[in-house]
Parts: sequence; C-alpha cells; structure tokens
Amino acid sequence: MMETVLAGAIVAMLLMVLWWFRTMFRKTGGQPTAFALPHGVAITSAPLITEAELSLYNLIRMAVQDHYLVLAQVPLWSFVSVEAMGKVRSHVLSHMALKRVDFVLVHPGSRQVEQVVQIEDAPSHPHQTERQRVIESVLDAAGIKLVKLKSQSNKSYTIPDLAALLGLAAEE
Repeated sequence: MMETVLAGAIVAMLLMVLWWFRTMFRKTGGQPTAFALPHGVAITSAPLITEAELSLYNLIRMAVQDHYLVLAQVPLWSFVSVEAMGKVRSHVLSHMALKRVDFVLVHPGSRQVEQVVQIEDAPSHPHQTERQRVIESVLDAAGIKLVKLKSQSNKSYTIPDLAALLGLAAEE
C-alpha cells in the first residue's frame, strides 16, 4: 500500500516537472527572448571621464609616450585572472564586480597592465574606502604597480613629474 502511494507521488512529480518544462519551452519558443528596452526608458551617451580626468589622461599619455598604451576607466576584472575553484572564485569576483580603475598603463608588446594610476580624492563614503582597499589588494596580488595621484584640483602635474612618478627616465 505504502509503495503504491510512493510510486504514485513520484509519477505525479515527474508529470509536474514535464509539464513545467513544456510550458517554459513553449513560452520562449525554444529560443531565448531578445532584449528590448522597456517603454519609457531613455538612454543617452554620457562622458566617460571628467574634464579634469581628461587633462590628466593627456598628461599621462605625453609622459609615457612610446612606453605604454593608456586606457581610462577600466573594469578591474578585465585585466586580472582569478585562479580559484567554485565559491572562492565567485566570492573574489563578486568583490571585484563594478570596480574600475582610473587609468591603466599597458605594455604594447606583452599587452599586460603594468601600472595602474588612481586619482586620490578624500573618501566621502565608507564604501569608497572599501572599494579602494579591494582594488589595492587585487593589484598587489597580481603584482601590478599602483601609482596614486592627487586630484587636479589639489595639485597640478608636469610631464616630467608624471614620468618620474611612473618610473620612466626623462628623455633628453
């Protein structure tokens, strides 16, 4: 008697699962639904960097000239590789998510990020301090040099100043 009830319950569950898969397959037509913007959503182009950051970017480009490629506002996860298994990897990646660095200096031959330049502002929120701590930990673990610069509103830089800070000998 108990076996019959158990067998009936198993058959009923299998039928429910099959019905659920069939309805899901029928709704999507076997194809994933295409992304479409909801009605009333407006998307416009926005500046990637501020005027002050652009000024600093141009100075950095002139200071590093043929030594490095300079990229701005680069996501942290895009230039490091996380080697770990399962939940540990997911945990590290979740802390790195949505964090980006101000500028990266990429060696044109190896295509590796060799230095990161961060603009230091006084942290106005505790999450900014945590954000910076995560970035510094990841860069340190990856062996990538971090150079911190004061914001342009606090200090102005010359090309020789930047070249020295980035470890490049002044070219004559």
